[in-house]
Amino acid sequence: MKTTILKQKRKEKGLSQIEIAEKANIPIRSYQRYESGERIPTAYIAQLIAQALQTTVEELFPISQRNSSDTNLSKE
Repeated sequence: MKTTILKQKRKEKGLSQIEIAEKANIPIRSYQRYESGERIPTAYIAQLIAQALQTTVEELFPISQRNSSDTNLSKE
């Protein structure tokens, strides 16, 4: 399985999935699905995760990884 940027950034920060989920105030299972690439977060959730990791949404979820039919990250 391919390692996602989200997982790489979390590991660089030395944080667990639980710690990121708590910092972002989201359910751990949801975070796990985002990190595994199973789901793509809404723009709001992506921002919460980015803040928890002290980075940007663009760095965690680059446009090249997004499907053109997926609009979750473009919603305000």
